[in-house]
Order: sequence, then C-alpha cells, then structure tokens
Amino acid sequence: MEMRAIEDIAIGQDLTPPLRPLAFVLRDSALSSHCSACLSTLPPPEFPPFAPAFPQNPYHVPIDTPSPLYCSPSCSSLDSPLHLSSGEPHLHSLLLQSPTSTWNDDSSDLRLSLRLVHIFGKLPQHYRFSPKFPGSMSSDQKNGALERIAGLMTNRENLLFGENRNHQFQCSDEGDNSDENDENILERIREGAKVIAKARRMCLDENVNVEKQDEFVLEEMVLCLVLTNAVEVQDKSGCCIGVAVYVTAFSWINHSCSPNACYSFLMGLEDNVELPALRITPAAKSGCGNGYDNGFIMEGDVEKNGYGPRIIVRSIKAVNKGEEVTIAYTDLLQPKEMRRAELWSKYWFSCRCKRCGAMPEAYVDNAVQALSAANPESSDYKIEKLMQSFDNAVTDYLSSGDPIWCCKNLENLLTHGHLNNKTREPNEAKSPQKLKLHPYHYLSLNAYTALSSAYKVHASDLSVLNSDIETQKLEAFKMYKTSAAYSLLLAGAAHHLFTFESSLVTTVANFWMNAGESMLNLSRSFLWASFLNLSPTHLEFLSVSTQKCNCRCLGEECDEQVRMYIFLLSIHCLRYGALFSSICYGLSAEMNCYTTLGFLKEFA
Repeated sequence: MEMRAIEDIAIGQDLTPPLRPLAFVLRDSALSSHCSACLSTLPPPEFPPFAPAFPQNPYHVPIDTPSPLYCSPSCSSLDSPLHLSSGEPHLHSLLLQSPTSTWNDDSSDLRLSLRLVHIFGKLPQHYRFSPKFPGSMSSDQKNGALERIAGLMTNRENLLFGENRNHQFQCSDEGDNSDENDENILERIREGAKVIAKARRMCLDENVNVEKQDEFVLEEMVLCLVLTNAVEVQDKSGCCIGVAVYVTAFSWINHSCSPNACYSFLMGLEDNVELPALRITPAAKSGCGNGYDNGFIMEGDVEKNGYGPRIIVRSIKAVNKGEEVTIAYTDLLQPKEMRRAELWSKYWFSCRCKRCGAMPEAYVDNAVQALSAANPESSDYKIEKLMQSFDNAVTDYLSSGDPIWCCKNLENLLTHGHLNNKTREPNEAKSPQKLKLHPYHYLSLNAYTALSSAYKVHASDLSVLNSDIETQKLEAFKMYKTSAAYSLLLAGAAHHLFTFESSLVTTVANFWMNAGESMLNLSRSFLWASFLNLSPTHLEFLSVSTQKCNCRCLGEECDEQVRMYIFLLSIHCLRYGALFSSICYGLSAEMNCYTTLGFLKEFA
C-alpha cells in the first residue's frame, strides 16, 4: 500500500492528527525507569511508583513475575488490565524459565504481540482477516495464505516461507552469513510465537502444550506483523524507550531515503483540543480481503484507550496533491549500501527510491563513504577494520564508562587513521595500517557524536570529583570546551550535507540544537568564574583567551568578551535549530527554544 496527499500541502504542515497506537510497550531497559502507561520518567526513589491496580487474580498470574510500574493510580488503572488480560506476566514467567531463549535480551516485541492478539480479538468482524477470527480459519489460512490482519502486512510469507529467504542480497555486508542470519530469524519467530501461544493459554487457564506449528499460526502472524510494522518510540532526547504499532493511516506510509515527511511522538494523556484533519489517503485497492474499505482503519475504528504515545506525521517538503507521502525507516546519514542492507534485514525489501537509484551517485551518498584523496582506493577490508575499531571504542565506553580511552582512540582514528590495537592481526602489530577518513564520512560523523558525549562526561566527572583542585578545574573546563567544539563540528558537517539533501532536516535540527545547548552550558558553567580568577600562569594552560585573540583587550575583560561571544553563538545555533525543528515538530519546538533562552536577561 501507499498513502498520497489529498491536497497540495506546504512544507512544515501536519499530514495526520495525533494517532494513538493500536498497542505499545516499553523496552525492557526502560521498564524500571518509565511509566508503562504514559511513558513519562518515573518519580525519584522517595516516591514509590504504583504497581498494577487489580485487587484479585482472575488471570492466574504467576508469583514473583516482574510488574510494570506507573507514575500515578490513573495510569495504573489505564494499563494494568490490558497487561494482565493479555498474558504478559505469564510471558515473563516462561522467559525466566528459559535462560537460553533468543528473546531474553529484550522481550518487547513478544509483549507487544501478546497485546495485539488480545486487541485483535475485540475488533469488529469486518476489520479482521476473513472469514472468521481466529478459531475457524481455513486450512489455507492456517498455512499462512493471509498476508494482513486489520489491514496491516504480516510479511509472514517472506519471513518464513518465501523465496526471498534464500535471496543473497547483493548490497548487504553479511556475505556468506546471510543464510545463517535467515535461520536465526526463523528460529526467533518460531520460538517467540510458541512462547506467546503458551502465555495466552496460561492466562486463559487452558492446556499449554503447544508443539505443532499449526497450533500457533496466529501468534506467528502477529509476531511477524510486529517485526514488519512496529515503530521505535523515542523520548525528547532521541533515546528509544518503547515500541508501538499504529493504525493503517500511519503504517501504510512507505519508506524513501529522500522522504517528504517525518514523524514525531506526543507523550502523556490526550488533550481535549481540536485536532487537525487527515490529509492523506490510500492510493489504491489493497486487495487484503477483509471487507472494510480495503483494510484502511483509523483509530476511531478501534477501542479508544485514551493513552499511549501518539504519533503525528508532518511534511518536510512541499507535497503536491496526489503525490505519495514517504518517511524514512532508517538513518539517512548511512551510506546507500548500509541503508539497503538494514532495510532488507528488517523489512525484507530492497529500496529503489530516487536517491538509491541516482546515476551518478548522489553527492551525500558519495560524501558519507568518501575517503581522503591520499588513499581513495583503500580496501574494503581496511574500512571494515576501522568500523570494528570504532565499535570497540564506543562499546568499551558504554560498558566500562571510561571516556578517556574512548576519546584517545577515536581521535587517533580521525587524525591518523590508525587501527585499534584490539582489532589488529598479529602480523599487523609492527606496521599499523592507516586510512584517513573524509570529514563527512559516516564514521567521522559518528565519531564526532561519541567524542562530544565522552568529553562532556569526562568533564562532569572531573568537576564533581575534584571540585576543589585548581588544576582539575582547568582540565574539566578544557573538556567542556572540546565537547562543545565537537558538537559544533558535527552540526556544521551535517548542515553541509543537508544543503544537498533537504530530507536531512530532522537530523540537522537536532545537531544544531545540541550544539547550541552545549555552548550555552559552556558559557554558563561555574568553572568559567573560576577560570577568570586564575593567575596568568594557570591561564596559559588554556588557549581560549591567551592565543590568537583578535579583540583589543587584556586579562579578564578579554576572557569575559570571549565568553559572551560563545554565549551569542549558542543563541544563534539554538534559534537556527529551532527554525528547522519547527518544520519537523511544529511551533512547540520553537517555543521550547525560547523557553531555554528565557534567562537571557539574567545572564546579561
């Protein structure tokens, strides 16, 4: 399916009203930190969160299974009935009994599937797959002939039986491992569907002996539907905290690597305000055979729950009447081959959008995989080793919390192109390979992001642990400076690419806002006051005011003027980022920027 505009739409306009999810759950990593109903951050430990509000146990909930947490009794009353009646506690119990399960790393897709099985059972007959749901499916239906449930593609045929399973995707980096990865996907789906079926039967107090595949076909279909249609729910900082499946008004929007629309999330309970109209419609008949407008359903067609992360789609380019509306399913700053490989592995389609098919290759795609002119013909093997080096540095940083080692290795990679010792083969020890990355290379952009974060963490650690040591204050100030510099470098590099590919507007908006906030924090840092009071000998430790100063002033006046320049630059970055954000997220994003700058009079 595809969705098209029903009228001419200007840039920065709402294409849909805020759409509630059919179902949603938190990621396992967020279950202890966020409310399972409104997805807000839970209150501090001195205010205990609320457990499920259910006085009795009609669903035979196992003892000692993890419970969702809620920020208020109202959130608990909204979500806990579905949590219990769908069988989630039983799913947790089954996974705890199977420590080798391939789903123990994160069970969110299984929990989301459980909820959807329960919700689909309550939909009116004409929204389900025909002829009936699910007890009287025909033999053809049990064998997987149906591709849609409530208008949503399951993709089960491709994931489990289709010819595409044996297709060697030419653009993938997986090479000879593709068959092995296919088998892993098959195993995960079969195992996950079986666990879902067992949890449902435990909840209904039925026989849990599920062994034959035809006993969990429905669960297989819904799990495949989740793997195909689920969207990662992100908080304001861009962190993934949950997954959700939305109605066809959103789920039928196709992918493009040069999209004309983007989407964002609204958290919390629904406001009683006038909502914008739906400005997109299905392009053609879907042929899914469920008897209702070809499967197209809006949230008004399903049971209203009044909570959950609402999603809204906005235009980031002008869209003509009848033109297809597209969004991005993947990171658009990745090289073409990486994007296509990810889309194939997750959604089982090969992207053939205008950007991917451009001949010659689009400038942005050439830039994010370009190497320096000194060695443009370096082998793919060296690139792979550099990627491994980068991944090792970031992984170690995230696992050990040591930002110093991470910064040292990433800067060595950027400056000299040296491969990390941890990834070097024995015969490479005496002559490290070099591969100079282009400033716009996707690894360079990722390195700028990691360095900005690592330097900020390092500075924060120094300022907290050694707040009374003068030399440590200087070192912390230097780290904050470097962090802000990398944030600005990242914003500038992304903006250069944005001038050639306007669909990067969401990315560049976030980078400019982050750069502005980083420099704003630097200009307001309490360490700056300490810096201004230091002796001239210590001032030489930093170059912020002692080297290449063009202003006609000396001493503290010069230092204060440099600080003001940084402050003014931060304001420009924030306002510039807010301009882009208003296209992607509406006027609320611009208002948030002015709220951030509300202390201007106080600072002055």
